Amino acid sequence: MNLERKTFTLSISIAALYAVLTIILGPLSFSAIFQIRLSDSLLPLGYNRRVGKAAIFGTTLGALVSNIFSFYGFYDLLIGSIANFFASLIPYLLASYKGLLAKIVATTLSCATVILFVGFLLFNQILGIPLESSIASIAFGSIISIILLGTLLLLALERVL
Repeated sequence: MNLERKTFTLSISIAALYAVLTIILGPLSFSAIFQIRLSDSLLPLGYNRRVGKAAIFGTTLGALVSNIFSFYGFYDLLIGSIANFFASLIPYLLASYKGLLAKIVATTLSCATVILFVGFLLFNQILGIPLESSIASIAFGSIISIILLGTLLLLALERVL
């Protein structure tokens, strides 16, 4: 199988996993109060060069599909997908740096991207949720899913690939 087919297949697989996790865990995934989107642990996969491009496309498409079910409508569909694109792209761009610290920096920047787009732009600016509440809510869940679980996923992936 050529490289483009492998990347496409892996992208679709990541998108499906992201969407299914998000939708099944809907109350956690779409909550405005302490949102924990466990599927966001897939965002840092862009850091791994073997999965990098597929993770970028997969998590972006996964957000697009899963946010169809969001309480926040079109805005979440658009902003969430853009957030996932950049939150996966940043680790991909940092993949040339090696070591645990580099992985933590990549996941932290990915987390900050989600906080900026979803916490500030969507929740605060568009939905009018107070800034402290919107940032705290997204930060809480994103630290758990992206930094903690995402870093663990990257470390586990290194052992297998």
